[in-house]
Amino acid sequence: MKNNVEVISLAFKSVRYLHSIYKQLKSDNCKIEGWDIGIRILLNDATAEVIEETKRLDIPYTIFNNPDPNEYYLNRVYRAYNQCVITSEYDNVCLVNSDDIFSKNWLWNLLKHHNGINIPASRLIESGKMSSGKYGVTQNFGRTPETIDYIGWENYVTQKAVDETHPGGLFMPCVFEKKRFLESGMYPEGNVYTTGVGNFGDTFVASGDDYYFKKLQREYGMRHITPFDSLVYHIIEGEKDG
Repeated sequence: MKNNVEVISLAFKSVRYLHSIYKQLKSDNCKIEGWDIGIRILLNDATAEVIEETKRLDIPYTIFNNPDPNEYYLNRVYRAYNQCVITSEYDNVCLVNSDDIFSKNWLWNLLKHHNGINIPASRLIESGKMSSGKYGVTQNFGRTPETIDYIGWENYVTQKAVDETHPGGLFMPCVFEKKRFLESGMYPEGNVYTTGVGNFGDTFVASGDDYYFKKLQREYGMRHITPFDSLVYHIIEGEKDG
């Protein structure tokens, strides 16, 4: 694998979450010696306020508008993450959420397992707004950007991070090789239902990311893993709160 990766987040309607992820992307936590690390924000059906504020920040950005801005939001989110990879000029892409708070070495601890066989995804420590998933831990370090307990978070990471991997897990932040992502068909544009992709309201079959990760396993022999030393705090649905 070439030593380059672009870390990309979506942004939509919240200036405060825009500033939060900007701070995270510009921090030393997104730097690795010997690696070419790019950072970018993709503005997904973003408000005029968020677009104008992004233009004031020292960070590359891409404006993306879905064909139907009133389509179910998750369909638009998956389509936007596909656009993140399509528009990347890097060989590898790391997709993140705008309400993520990174820890020291989180990125390297993903990339060291990125070998064309693994699909490494960070272990999430989540605020408790909603129940967490596989390997997720509920620990409240703040439920808004303004209330994050950074010192408590850093101390927690020091105690919690261990250099081991486990099969499966949650789905983002994650790392893909751009070429493989594109040739495999990318994320489905929404969750999967009995009547098709993105048909919100029908009987649920699988989330879009779960469906895609299993497709990579089935068709390319890849393995979804969670490194227990790549810890990321997730506020949960930050932009939906505004």
